[in-house]
Amino acid sequence: SYNSIFANVDDVFLPNVIALAGQNHGQNELYRMLIATVPAYASIVDRKGILKERMDEYAIERAALKATYAGKVEDLSTAHARSVEKKNARYARKMAALAAEHLRENVTLDAQRLKTKRELESTESGGGGHSVDGTNISSVRTPRGKKRGRGK
Repeated sequence: SYNSIFANVDDVFLPNVIALAGQNHGQNELYRMLIATVPAYASIVDRKGILKERMDEYAIERAALKATYAGKVEDLSTAHARSVEKKNARYARKMAALAAEHLRENVTLDAQRLKTKRELESTESGGGGHSVDGTNISSVRTPRGKKRGRGK
């Protein structure tokens, strides 16, 4: 079994060992090695930490978006003050377009944040058999069709 072989390999060198085996023995052998090792190494990933970090990143993006929006509004307001009468209709259209753009970006960001929040809640409530990309680790199958996962 690859698990018993890899137990003696330092984690730092494991990617190199797997790559070397893939180069010398082909993709089929590489696939078998990855199937044998991925579940063990997926368990060391701090999923809650990653999801919390992603939520923090969304908060930072929102703050940057707010600052950018404020800067654009300030620039637009300054330009408007220079020629109020000539550009009144154009100013209103630009402000409406800018507000619509801001609203779209906020809605997108809120949807991403909500999805991440639900993943975090699912992870915290014990439904954490998922990898970082959202796929269910316990549904990974070996080439023979046997299910791989939590003690099955």
